[in-house]
Amino acid sequence: MMPLRVNVQSTAWNENKLILLVQSDVGKELSQWKDSERMLVDSDGLAFIYVLEREEGFIYISIDHNHWNELKIGLQKKADFVIKSVTGEERELTAFSREMEFLTDNIQGNANYGQQMENEVIKVFGTEEEAQ
Repeated sequence: MMPLRVNVQSTAWNENKLILLVQSDVGKELSQWKDSERMLVDSDGLAFIYVLEREEGFIYISIDHNHWNELKIGLQKKADFVIKSVTGEERELTAFSREMEFLTDNIQGNANYGQQMENEVIKVFGTEEEAQ
């Protein structure tokens, strides 16, 4: 079965929690989804994909580059990252920070992700040298 792709529509802050809002009717099942604690990259779509699982297969939470500035702030603040459905149900993405740090480091200087993806990651998240 093909993975279900759910796009993050907007973000919001609640104290030290970055909420990734999805406009999807699958929200009523959110508590039954398993956190697979891993991320993928959609280089063509300029998106990071957080992977959740359910009985029917994988759910890809797609976070396109329009939301990356908020992700960067969240990483800098060591915030919790949470997906929230239109029904108000929430689920913490427990490995989000770890996976994002790994991916943003790995993408820099790696032609496998494509030049556009690498350029966008460097533009938003900076380079390792700039962080030091």
